Amino acid sequence: MSRVEFVAADPSGLATLIGGLIEANLAAHPERSSLLRPAVVGLVAIDAGVAITLRIAPREVTVVDGLAGRPEVVIEADSDTLTELSSVPLRLGFPDPTTGEGRAVAGKLVRGELKVRGLARHPGILSRLNRLLSVA
Repeated sequence: MSRVEFVAADPSGLATLIGGLIEANLAAHPERSSLLRPAVVGLVAIDAGVAITLRIAPREVTVVDGLAGRPEVVIEADSDTLTELSSVPLRLGFPDPTTGEGRAVAGKLVRGELKVRGLARHPGILSRLNRLLSVA
């Protein structure tokens, strides 16, 4: 059984949202536990000035408030964009460009409204994270 652990006694709203989403998805789709391979990912909500780090390991995701250590992938966007990413239809673990939602994500990347550092070096990590967060 996979679990989500929060380091802070009173985690930030972003930590609670993302950690809760991962926990619910793992409970609803136990096969997604195969996506839990070692990785460190940062998420930054620029408008809220909040960041979290996800330490992903087999059978466990640890959610840390703030950027901790050296994340392999860091995703920066406004809060709405970060939450919208969980509902974008995926193809091979990435936003599907044949859908309006997928094209909207691509547009935000081009305009710099969504930044993904580490994408070129770690596409597999990003693909697994997208599938882990996806409610679609």
